[in-house]
Amino acid sequence: MAYMLVRLQCRYGKTAQFEEIMSHLVPVLESKGWRLHGAYMNSIGRLNRVYDLWEMPDANAVRGVLGLAALDPEFQKWGAGLADCLEAEELELMEEVQYSVDARQRRGG
Repeated sequence: MAYMLVRLQCRYGKTAQFEEIMSHLVPVLESKGWRLHGAYMNSIGRLNRVYDLWEMPDANAVRGVLGLAALDPEFQKWGAGLADCLEAEELELMEEVQYSVDARQRRGG
């Protein structure tokens, strides 16, 4: 299983708009194969920074899902507004390390 950490820097005064847009985009992305594990905003650190943690089958799912999502009318309607909200976006593709797998198994998940 692969994970993608997305660091998003929202423009000043645009975080509420960004959250509204993402509330419509997340279901589309999840229907195409990604799974959102969590979305977080800094309370200490750089202001207006958001982190999303997505689970996906493999690295190919990054481009594949984005390509499929781009064809979805809901994604087209809401996705266009992201450019107005964001200053920067960084993606990191990661793989789970064994001690994380072990901890999840101990918790029964």
